[in-house]
Amino acid sequence: MKTDKAHFEHPENWQQAAEWVDFDPSEPGVTGNCELQSLAVFVRDHKQRELPRAERSLEAHYGAFVLSQSRPGADQARELALATRYGMAPQATRIAGLEARRYELGPQPQPGDFDPRSPAVLVWCDGDRFYLLASDTLPVDELIPIAESIY
Repeated sequence: MKTDKAHFEHPENWQQAAEWVDFDPSEPGVTGNCELQSLAVFVRDHKQRELPRAERSLEAHYGAFVLSQSRPGADQARELALATRYGMAPQATRIAGLEARRYELGPQPQPGDFDPRSPAVLVWCDGDRFYLLASDTLPVDELIPIAESIY
């Protein structure tokens, strides 16, 4: 386990990550030829208070994309997936039959523009679980098979 940020701990593998959160992490079966680079569990809040396992989230970094998952409860998961905005022009879609929202990858910024490119984002909930899949290089259409592969 390595610690490089006060808010995150870095488990060595999916099994260890499962011990630090209050849910069974979902590992994608399809990764678009991207390899897992790191796992990060959000364990401390902005005041450095340790979060209970039930309030933690897990991020899996695959280089070209990141998969974040948490178990905030059914109502909050639904709000995070369907009511919270993660970019411009959300579009309704489905992931494994579940209601979801997609946000397209933004255009490359003009030279000298300090605002970064808007990432492609895919969000959905499954009962009390919330999932967010994002990439600043892959279009959202390439994220859908990754999302569906966790089922």
